[in-house]
Amino acid sequence: MAEPAATVANPAPGSRRSQGRRGPATREAIHGAALDLFARLGYHATSMRAIAAAAKIQPAAIYHWYPSKEAILVGLQDEFMEGLIAEVEAAMAVQHRPALKLAAAVREHVVFHGLHRQEAFVTDSEIRALTEAPRRRLIAQRDAYQATFIELIDAGTREGSLQASDARVAAYAILLQCTGVALWFDPDGPRGLDEVADLHVELVLAALRASAELIDEATGGGDDAG
Repeated sequence: MAEPAATVANPAPGSRRSQGRRGPATREAIHGAALDLFARLGYHATSMRAIAAAAKIQPAAIYHWYPSKEAILVGLQDEFMEGLIAEVEAAMAVQHRPALKLAAAVREHVVFHGLHRQEAFVTDSEIRALTEAPRRRLIAQRDAYQATFIELIDAGTREGSLQASDARVAAYAILLQCTGVALWFDPDGPRGLDEVADLHVELVLAALRASAELIDEATGGGDDAG
């Protein structure tokens, strides 16, 4: 539950906790602290004062940037989704065939989730904590993102390079598989993130009955081909 505004005191000038952190650095500290606490304790078990303490700032500094705890969560989720969409769209833009666009989207989806594991977990698990309006907005954003994968599978099927009896179900299965990387990937594990991403591209294209030549091209084996 949010703390009453009357309990929030302005930081004293020269306060040690407010020194050395101004502007965007304060926002980054809030984001980092909230992300860690939401991931470890859950949204509802985390208070604004706990976020301030973890960020090493006065509670009033949070209210300068965010009017509520939900606004912090929405900010984290927006940042994650905007970053994911930007990376995926940039990767797809350099490809022309639907199957290779799909391969690029899968690779970037896996890499982004492997690099932002906490952000992915909080974005997915705490959608239930949102009130109706921000929840609807996030779901709509995710639906639009999923639609990109559905359209690519449909286009690849029409082109003849992919096969799927139901592009929507295929897209949901692919995204669930690729998003799961955020739960199990270990940077210190036996396989690096790039290798894990290529393995997912191979698995996805094979499941969609792409040719061995196409899979080879999508995973880098066809780079020297004419």
